[in-house]
Amino acid sequence: MREEAAPAEPRRKLAEQVARRIEDDIIDRGWPVGEALGAEAELIERYGVSRAAIREAISILEYKQVAAMRRGRGGGLVVRAPAGAAVAESVAAFFHFADVSVDELYEARITLEVLAAQLAARRIGEGDIAHLRDVAATDTVARPLSVAIARASANPVLSIFIPTLTRVTGVLAGPPADDYDLGESSSAERSRALRAIAEAIVSGDEVKAERRVRSHLQGERTWLLGVREARTAGRAVAPPLSLAEQLAEAGADSASAKLPEKVALIVRQEIHRLGWPTGDVLGNEPTLCEELGVSRAVFREAVRILEHNGVARMRQGPGGGLMVLAPDPARVVEALALYLRYLKVKSTDLFEVRTAVELKAVELAAARAAEPAAAEQRQEVVAALRHERVAEVRHRAHADLHVALSRLSGNRLLTLFTAVLAATTPLRLPGNDEYRERSAAIHEQIADAALTGDASLARHRMARHLDALSGWLRDSL
Repeated sequence: MREEAAPAEPRRKLAEQVARRIEDDIIDRGWPVGEALGAEAELIERYGVSRAAIREAISILEYKQVAAMRRGRGGGLVVRAPAGAAVAESVAAFFHFADVSVDELYEARITLEVLAAQLAARRIGEGDIAHLRDVAATDTVARPLSVAIARASANPVLSIFIPTLTRVTGVLAGPPADDYDLGESSSAERSRALRAIAEAIVSGDEVKAERRVRSHLQGERTWLLGVREARTAGRAVAPPLSLAEQLAEAGADSASAKLPEKVALIVRQEIHRLGWPTGDVLGNEPTLCEELGVSRAVFREAVRILEHNGVARMRQGPGGGLMVLAPDPARVVEALALYLRYLKVKSTDLFEVRTAVELKAVELAAARAAEPAAAEQRQEVVAALRHERVAEVRHRAHADLHVALSRLSGNRLLTLFTAVLAATTPLRLPGNDEYRERSAAIHEQIADAALTGDASLARHRMARHLDALSGWLRDSL
């Protein structure tokens, strides 16, 4: 039976469900970019929903660049390649809301960028050498060395996760300002460090590449802490810029195709400055258009981005307007996992990154386990172990313990990446009693080492477990 007209909120949820069903169908078809899935009337009939719901679902798919409507003869909803930038923006929006710390960020960055440097030193080809050296010599916000190293690593997971972390770094640093210029001496020192990293990778020296990347990121972490302290002190005396002034400072102009994205970013930064007041209304459409100095068309496109990222949505009726939301981490996991499925990432690439992420997470979990603040996360680990004992072993039940241990680490970036990689790994574990008992016993050993604070033993057991899983997966495919 077809779903008829529904209130805005239920229709929005229905549209998201329909969008996910269409995504699943696209994945089942092997993500055939350029193929038409059907005209609007066909889609309404196929998914059994109203025209309003299907159009809203299409809007979601168009923003994510999963599919787009093509007009005219032979038109319809056409499959597209999804947008990596939109995915990275969703992740950055969530961690902007979560107010992720500098320590969390650099624990994750060092973990992933050291891995990328090691792999790049092992795998870099002739075609990447000139590019890597050029980026090292000219490193900019728009073209950072970390992203070039991720590319040279030949691991597509790192090529998604590392640019995402650079966006989070940009969010923490805030808009650039002359007050935070490195100065001639520090700038020259940074340039030498970047070139030295590139040369270690080109020479194939994994140990030297790891040491130099780690040292560079630790220095950058210290710099970022200083920037944030200076900005905090400056806020006490400097009045906040208006939305239009922030937009102008971001370099946005009315002719830019990226203007709605910049408007969405400015609104998100304003929400963060206000302390992320969930449930509050920032203003109605005419007021916000005037404050930003943009057209209604641009503003509505920006709202679509904010709604997709779970940051804010338009509330209708008296007292309505742009209402602040709390971003949903499940939405972020889904977006990243979907993009990795589109890339058809190999299991070996997934496990390279899973191993690095989960070893760091279990090490941090062991270091934090005895802290009073970790009581809730300790209970999650115990609950995950109990669940695995009573439930039939499936991928989801198996992944719960891994995610629970990552939460115990206290690092939300590592937790998110663990959840994404667990959701993407194509494991179909045997459901027999013997395997269930063996798997549960291994998990209990890992958890016991972590909960008793034995970081070395927890890392050892997790490494052996992930290695066995990777080998089992290779043998089963």
